Formats: sequence, structure tokens, C-alpha cells
Amino acid sequence: MRIKETAIDGFGKFHNFHTELSDGIQVIYGKNETGKTTLRQFMFHMLFGLEKSRGAAARRDDYTRYMPVEGGRYGGYLILEKDEKTYRIQRSFDTGNRELRLFLEDTMEEIPLPEQTLRGILFENSAEAFQNTASLTQADIRTGKEMQKILQNSMANLRSSQDAGLDIRKAVDLLKGKRRDARKDPAFRRVEQLRQRLGEVSFQETELKKYEAVEEQLYRQLEQKPKLSLLQRILQWIRRLFSVDQEEIRKNEIRHKLEVVRLEKEHLLEQKQAIEHLKQEYQSAMERKKEAEQEIRWMERAIWAIETAAADVQKTFGEELNEKISDIFCRMTGGRYEKAVMDQSMEMMVKRNGRYIDMKYLSNGAVEQLYFALRLAAGELLYEGDHFPLFLDDVFGNYDDERLKNTLSYLAENCGRQIMIFTGRREILRTLEKSGIDFHTIIL
Repeated sequence: MRIKETAIDGFGKFHNFHTELSDGIQVIYGKNETGKTTLRQFMFHMLFGLEKSRGAAARRDDYTRYMPVEGGRYGGYLILEKDEKTYRIQRSFDTGNRELRLFLEDTMEEIPLPEQTLRGILFENSAEAFQNTASLTQADIRTGKEMQKILQNSMANLRSSQDAGLDIRKAVDLLKGKRRDARKDPAFRRVEQLRQRLGEVSFQETELKKYEAVEEQLYRQLEQKPKLSLLQRILQWIRRLFSVDQEEIRKNEIRHKLEVVRLEKEHLLEQKQAIEHLKQEYQSAMERKKEAEQEIRWMERAIWAIETAAADVQKTFGEELNEKISDIFCRMTGGRYEKAVMDQSMEMMVKRNGRYIDMKYLSNGAVEQLYFALRLAAGELLYEGDHFPLFLDDVFGNYDDERLKNTLSYLAENCGRQIMIFTGRREILRTLEKSGIDFHTIIL
């Protein structure tokens, strides 16, 4: 990708500003406060957009910082070349009139952008990855948490897929989230509730059988006619004389007991129906629980398979990254160092005269050069398809003359990208000239 032309309607201090850019090394030179960083940020936001933050953060965000000083339309256009095609990107950043349009420059045929983003159309890179590997400043040249996160995540991705949408870390996190949700499936809790409830009501079936036996016994008693002796018959005759029918009393007592038993039995039968319903619900809950357990097992196997594959790729990628860092660092230091290695915690060592030296013993210039090599290597390995221009905003502040010469020579000979150096230091211009390196200058 190469940016050919930049036109700013309004962005920070720039108003109706236009400049053309060349291949190779481009030096954007100017004193402090002339707009070097503003121009870099304009090109960045033309590629990735510019959103306004909410709340208190809005007072300090880029949207507020780069609002046009002289008013007018907030935005502009870029013309860039990629894969032998020339594109025009038009943007308006105004919140009330936000717009992004993409055209083929030669025919002005508009390319639809249904999601209002260039990502996936012109490039696959994220804004965060671009800022950490292609848009560098001295303030953030040393590896920060964001760069560490990008590298660790990218090393877990299957680079062979060449699909920036395939993010292994996100896939694993998604599976773990689904596994967590599956473990919270209501079926697990409902099964336990129903099991406890069935345990509580199981005795009622036994009680029902007891009442049925009592009922049967009472019916037999009701139908029985007691065998009376002569004396009992005489007493019964006497009771009848006094209107006292003991047999009727006995039967009434039995009938009363039968009524009590019948009512209790009806209640227990209702409970039995409820128990049958509970059993059916328990069976359904058990089936859902088994399905959830099967889903959990499947997700655990998928997580294991992905993490195992990612670990293998991470090892291979880590080796490739170390080789690339070593190659870049050794070239930029003119062969002063033989090798550079980085461990999984992002700590680095360099090899010189057969001995490994921890980076904490290196000069500030060497450390920054080492981190610069890391960022270049990461960009080349992770985002080789996008091949973005390289934005360097005053990154050489701690470089001595020799280090600066070696680094600029490496960039000119090996980088193979459009390079924009934003600086206020004339020694960079002089070093480029003395080294016989072709470059173009824009003076702000």
C-alpha cells in the first residue's frame, strides 16, 4: 500500500491543505508545532476512522483535539495505491454529518461499504495493530502492554489461515463463555430441586397404600354382622326398648372413619398425580441436563484442540519472530550484535562475542533499536498482506550518528515499504544525504 496524495479540508491546524507523497523514504520536516503529528494522525484516522468519546473522556480525545481550528468541514481525502489499483478515500468526521466513501480513482466508481469501514475491503489490520507496528513514536517505541497483548494474541492465531477474522484467542474465550453458560443451565438446578421434592413426597405413596388397606378393612367391618350370644341378644332387645341401637352406632362410626379415610385418600390421589407430573418434569430436566453435559464435554474437547494447535503455532511463530528480530537488529547495528532473542514474557537479550547480554545492560539507543526491530519484525510477519506505509514520528531521539546511519540504511535497503519520517531534526536529512539514500522532503 502506498499513499499518493493527502488533502485536508479541516483537521487541527490544517485548512485546505494538500500534498503529494512519493515512494520510498519521505521526510516530513518541520519545527515544533508545525503539524507533523497532526498530519500523521490525519492519515491514520482517514484509514481507521475517528469516533468521539463519551462523557469526560470527550474533552481529551482525538476527535476534540483535532477539530478544525479555522472551522469548516472536518475531514478530507486520501488517494492510495494497493495491488495496482488506485483508490480515493473520502471522510467527514463531523458527528452530525459523518461520512465514509471509497472510489476507484481512475473511473470514480464507488465501492459499497455496508459496514462503514475500510477493514476487510482495503486491509485486514486493526487500528491497534497498526499503531503498534506501523505508526511509531519515541514515546511508545518501547514495548507496552498493548503491543504485548497483540503479539501474544497473534502468536495464538493460525497464521496459515491468512484470515484476520480467525482470532483463536477470541474463539477460545467464546467457547469458554459458552461452557460457563452451559454450566449455568437451569436444568442442573431444576434436577436437584425436583430430586429433593420427589424425596420429600415419596412417603405419600406409602401413606396412600396404608389408607387403601384401612378403607378395605373398614368396608369389611361395615358389612359384618356380629355374632351375638343369648345374653347379648337380650341386652340388644333391652336397648331397643330404650331406643339405643348399638349396631347403628357401630356402623355410623365406621362410616365416619370411611369418610375420613376417603377424604385423605382423595388428597393423596391428588398428590400422586402431582408426583407423576414431578416425575415427568424430572425426566425432562434430566434429558436437558444430559444435553448440557454433552455440550460442555464437546466445548472442552474443542478448547483443548484449539489451544493445543495454537501452542504449536505459537512455538513456530515465536521462532520465526526471533529470527526476524535478530536479522533486523543485527543489520541495524552494523553487525555489532550476533543475535537477539525474546522470551514469552517479552524480555529480550542480545548476543555479542559469544555472550548473551540482558537488555537492561544496553544503552537507551540500543534498547530502542531493539524494540524498533521487534515492531518491524512483528509487522512483517503478522500483517505482510497489508504492507502498510511505515510512520515514524521522531523515533530516533536517542540514536547516535552511527546508529542512525545504520538504521536508515537498513530501512532504505530492506524495508520495501513507503516510509514517512516525521521529524524536526536536520541531522536526519544530513545523514540521509551523506549515506546516499534517496528520499523526498515535505517542509511544513
